[in-house]
Amino acid sequence: QSSDEDRIFNIKEFFKEVIMSLHNVLKRTKYSIKLDIDLNLTINSSPGAFSQILTNLIMNSVIHGFENNEDGEIQIYIEKKDEMLLFIYKDNGKGMDLEAQKKIFDPFYTTKRNIGGSGLGMSIIYNLITKKLNGSIKIKSQINDGVELFITIPV
Repeated sequence: QSSDEDRIFNIKEFFKEVIMSLHNVLKRTKYSIKLDIDLNLTINSSPGAFSQILTNLIMNSVIHGFENNEDGEIQIYIEKKDEMLLFIYKDNGKGMDLEAQKKIFDPFYTTKRNIGGSGLGMSIIYNLITKKLNGSIKIKSQINDGVELFITIPV
């Protein structure tokens, strides 16, 4: 499933499988994940990279964004325009200040070091998107207003 080789795969079906693989983490919560992805959207890319990106994004929302929240919502929107994949990830968690946004993709930056956070999740995401997939990622957030990530990947 998370092979590093490029292959053609259906994004919505694949994302559903990745989300199901996180069932043990999500089953004890009231968090919801909404996928707004065309049922027929397929790409030729690295499913392993997409799996790691999605897993790390969801886990960041659960650990950081929804900390002390009983419920939360994640929205994932993906569309293909010309030869670009537009991937928007949004949660309604606690958000982050400008200082945190500036450091979020730095290796070892974490607000959870005291409970074992490595600070590598967003750095891994950044490197997969920019180096492996030749894409870009931008963040938009405010305290108490969630996080929105804009990812573009050539396909």
